[in-house]
Amino acid sequence: MFNIVCHSMGYAYALGMIQILKTGTIPLGRFYCVAPENACSGDINLNDFKEVWQYGTNEAVDLVWEQDGVAPQCPIKGLESNTSTSGRVYLPNNFYPKTFLGCHSISNYGWIFTDIIYNPNKPNGYVKPRK
Repeated sequence: MFNIVCHSMGYAYALGMIQILKTGTIPLGRFYCVAPENACSGDINLNDFKEVWQYGTNEAVDLVWEQDGVAPQCPIKGLESNTSTSGRVYLPNNFYPKTFLGCHSISNYGWIFTDIIYNPNKPNGYVKPRK
């Protein structure tokens, strides 16, 4: 099973890689998209993956100065809202630094791993520990 993790412009590269991988025999597993740039420019087929999650700011609710200023967020086309296997996971309310740059920096996304460890009742989308 082949899992894909991408950040920012890596989302566009990942879409190209996925097209190539789908022509082979390697099954696709999970697709984790952290603050993807131009996410609404490409689309995905959820049937190709076990899970697909988009992490970042909420352009509909977050104040402008508390949004990703490097790669303003928009939903990935084809991504269903928070089912048990796909959706968007927004920055937690206690996230710091919630700034133009802080919301984009990959170093500020460790919570997608640790929150599930400390609180297993978190909603779907947090990266599950692997054995």
